Amino acid sequence: MSLKSIFMALMAIALCAAGAMAQDSSLRVTGVGSVLTDADTTIIAVSAQNSSDNVTIAQQANSQVLAAAEKSLIAAGVKEEEIMKDRTKGYSAYHRVICNTVNNTTSCRDVITNIATEQMVIKLKTTDRERINKTLAAAESSGADASVIGYALNDSSQAYEQARKRALENAKAKAEDYASALGYRLGEAVYIEDAAYPDIEMGPSYGWRYPWGMHHMWRGLGSRMMWIDSFPMMDGFLSDDLNEDYIPAGKARVTAYVRVEYKVAAA
Repeated sequence: MSLKSIFMALMAIALCAAGAMAQDSSLRVTGVGSVLTDADTTIIAVSAQNSSDNVTIAQQANSQVLAAAEKSLIAAGVKEEEIMKDRTKGYSAYHRVICNTVNNTTSCRDVITNIATEQMVIKLKTTDRERINKTLAAAESSGADASVIGYALNDSSQAYEQARKRALENAKAKAEDYASALGYRLGEAVYIEDAAYPDIEMGPSYGWRYPWGMHHMWRGLGSRMMWIDSFPMMDGFLSDDLNEDYIPAGKARVTAYVRVEYKVAAA
């Protein structure tokens, strides 16, 4: 028996029980809607790496490079609030044995080299290619390495409203389908609940089924949101909008979830 057949059978039992207890029955469905939109933020990593017998010297060299890069970035138009204050630092050491042979006599010595790295992150509030290239060039002009490591969507409000409308349409279509199949007539919506936050997936990505989506992360955060993950293995069954798995770089998929309760009556 398919998942949809099981769902329909459970729905029929629930409606019959409700009809036996009250004159008016209700049908509760979950709807999902998705919108693909442009990212509004570009995330750039600016890093420096130096090696030395003395790790402190290597770290100091990195800090000097990034300090110069920060000045160049600001001169190129990057705002101070776009430069994240926290920096990631790390170091590693590798050991070598160097041997020399002179007059049939071999002598060896141990050499330890320390490699230090330091990185800062720029959250550029644009996805304009010209400004991105200008930012990368400014950082590299100071001796740092710079690259785009991702994108973000800081303002999802407009896309979320569109996704929510699609989710409501999706819920109504399901309710009409289920009610018709069970011999009921769909009435008006009497209850609507939606999630507090949208589910946002950034491209490039091939997997809308990925397990760390925001709607999966809500599990355990309170009974109010438990319904979103009621069918954790049935995302494809719940959604008609997520047929395209691939999200291009610089794009974001914003998904909304709703739960709607409708009145139903015998047809």
